[in-house]
Amino acid sequence: MNLLNRPLFTDEYDDADRFVPEAGSIYIFGVTSEERSEFAVGLQRKSHDVKFVELREVERFVLETADEEHIRLPLRRRSTIESFMRSLGAGQIYLDITGIGHSAWAALTRICIDLQLPLRVVYLEPAAYTRSATPRMGEVYDLRETIEGIEPLPLFANMEEPSEEKVCFIPLLGFEGPRFSYMLEQIQPAQSKTIPIVGVPGFQPSYPFDAILNNANALDLSKAYRQMRFAKSNCPFSLFYTLQDIAQRSPADFLKLGLIGTKPHALGAILFALQQPSSTEIVYDHAKRKDGRSKGKSRCLVYGVSEFLDAN
Repeated sequence: MNLLNRPLFTDEYDDADRFVPEAGSIYIFGVTSEERSEFAVGLQRKSHDVKFVELREVERFVLETADEEHIRLPLRRRSTIESFMRSLGAGQIYLDITGIGHSAWAALTRICIDLQLPLRVVYLEPAAYTRSATPRMGEVYDLRETIEGIEPLPLFANMEEPSEEKVCFIPLLGFEGPRFSYMLEQIQPAQSKTIPIVGVPGFQPSYPFDAILNNANALDLSKAYRQMRFAKSNCPFSLFYTLQDIAQRSPADFLKLGLIGTKPHALGAILFALQQPSSTEIVYDHAKRKDGRSKGKSRCLVYGVSEFLDAN
C-alpha cells in the first residue's frame, strides 16, 4: 500500500485535552459507563460558540436528545434523521462515536454523507480494556454481555443475494473470538474466501497479538490466517485502502464486512460500503456492550471524513 498517494485525513492528539472543536460547529455525542465517553462533557466547558447535542439510546434503534425537547429519532426512519440533522443549522459537524453504538453512529454518518454535510468523526481511545476475572480461550477481556444476532444496521440493509462462490468474508478482528466464530458459522464462506484484518499497529503494542491469540481457534479451523491482512487499528482510512486493494484484486467478489474490531475500523468499513453499495454488505452481530468495559482515555482522533471522501 503506497500511503504517499493515499493520505490519512486524521488529526491525532496524544493529549486529548488539547483538542477543541472550531467555533460555530455542532458536536454530537453520547455518554455511557465508560470514562472516555465523558470527554465531551468536559469539552463543553472550554469550547466557545459550539452547539453540543447529547443523544441517548432509549430503545433498540431509537435515539432521543438529552435536552428538554426530548426529540425521538427512530434510526430506521431516514426522513426523521434528515430533518433532525438539518435542524441543527449550518456549520462543521463533529460526530463523537466514542459513546454511541454502531447502529446509531453508522446511520448518522450515512445521513451526513448523503446530505453532503461537513463531517468530522471524533474517537477517544481507551487507556486500557477491562480484563476478565475468569478468562477463557478467546475471551481474555470482559467486553460484552450477549450477542443479539446478525441483523442489518439501520439504513444499511442490502437486498443483493450473491451466489455462495462470490462471497468473500472480511472480518475486522477484535479481542472476542466467539464473535468471529459466530459470524463464520452464520455466513459459512468458502475456506479460501475469508480474509481477516488485524489492527496493526494497535492502540497498545500488545493488542495485535491479543487479537490473533483470542481468535486463534477460528483462524486455524477456517485456515483464514493464510489470508490475513493488516491496517492501522485507529485509522478508518487505512482500513478503507486495505478493502480497496482486496476489492481490486477480486473485482467479481461480493464483500461481507464483519464489524468485530475497533470503531475506527468499523467507520472505514462503513465508508467503503457507501462507496461500493452493490458489491458490499455490512455484517454486525449487535453485541451488547458490558458496563465499564474500558478504563480511562488515551489519544483523541479526529477524522476528516468529508475531506477524505472529496479526495477519493
